[in-house]
Amino acid sequence: MNVIMFHSIGSDQTTWNKNWLSLDKTQFEEFCKFLYKRKYSTHFLDYWYNANDVNYKINNREIVLTFDDGYLDNLLVAYPILEKYKLKGTIFINPEFVDGSSGVRKLIGANKDETLGYLNWDEIEYLDKTKYIDIQSHTMSHNFYFHSNKIIDIYEGQDKYSWLGWIEKPESKPYSINENQNKIIENGVPIFEFGRALGLRRYFPNAKLNDYAKELYLKKLSKLQTLQLLNEYQKEFPGRYESDEEMRLRYWYELNDSKKILEHKLDKKIDYLCWPGGGYNDLSIALSIKAGYKASTISSSDKFIKIDKFIDYKRIRRFGLGTIMLNSDKEVIRFKYKKYLIWSFMEKKGNVLYKILIRLIRYKKIVLSKIKR
Repeated sequence: MNVIMFHSIGSDQTTWNKNWLSLDKTQFEEFCKFLYKRKYSTHFLDYWYNANDVNYKINNREIVLTFDDGYLDNLLVAYPILEKYKLKGTIFINPEFVDGSSGVRKLIGANKDETLGYLNWDEIEYLDKTKYIDIQSHTMSHNFYFHSNKIIDIYEGQDKYSWLGWIEKPESKPYSINENQNKIIENGVPIFEFGRALGLRRYFPNAKLNDYAKELYLKKLSKLQTLQLLNEYQKEFPGRYESDEEMRLRYWYELNDSKKILEHKLDKKIDYLCWPGGGYNDLSIALSIKAGYKASTISSSDKFIKIDKFIDYKRIRRFGLGTIMLNSDKEVIRFKYKKYLIWSFMEKKGNVLYKILIRLIRYKKIVLSKIKR
């Protein structure tokens, strides 16, 4: 059974600096219409879980649609389309990102950015009570953390390091899409090697190093000079790694607290877990089992995990459907063909003709982008 991953729907033309995460509304609706007309059956993860029993028979037109992060447009844009075509979807929620407003918002149409933001608790409860949406856990924080003492960059307000503000000021998370939060972190702070929260042991830089880094930044030295001086200074004032117990408690907060909060708010069992960014390790998987999850997602980069159909805890392998690619300069290229999601879906299912079509489209885009340069 295919499990498909989406994020945001219909916020692709907004001012959001990560609008590349969002699908065009028309393309998404065309895909949903295709599923409806071809008589695909969409299911929640309970059905998927039972279908992974050894003796369970499924057909190749049964799928699961999932949406990560709990964006407001999942309610305003995606849900009406799913309801229209009688399709089911699962939304994975991070409690730390839940909006603080109340009431169920509606799409007015006066401002293209009105779809931006995260769902509030009233909206999450409303969606979960419908027959087309199921809410599950995406852990608590969705954070990145430093995991080594190797300095790789200097902070100067880059969007790619916006997660630093989430750590410094967690209460700002639900509004991070709509507000410019680049000033939460001071310029000059060193950036160390980092990764997903539940797949690493966290590294804490020495506060004196950060202070020194900010002083160097004001001197307007070259980045190379700054990095060299910081690495020398770090020998005198090294940071520290979290202990085994600190790491275990942090993981437990991410996994258990998110589950309990969602269960309390929605008055139901939360059985399924989506790892943010596919970040996990042996300890976090073991703790997810201890917390009571029945299944969790598998990273697309993880090629070695075997799904054992004879144990209760199962792994959910998903594939993403999107309409973008990056060129050699890391620029986002969008494919605006109305049926592109359908073609991509058929390609993922192994249809040779659609594989050729997708490759030709991508090749054409790459060539055109090079000509324009």
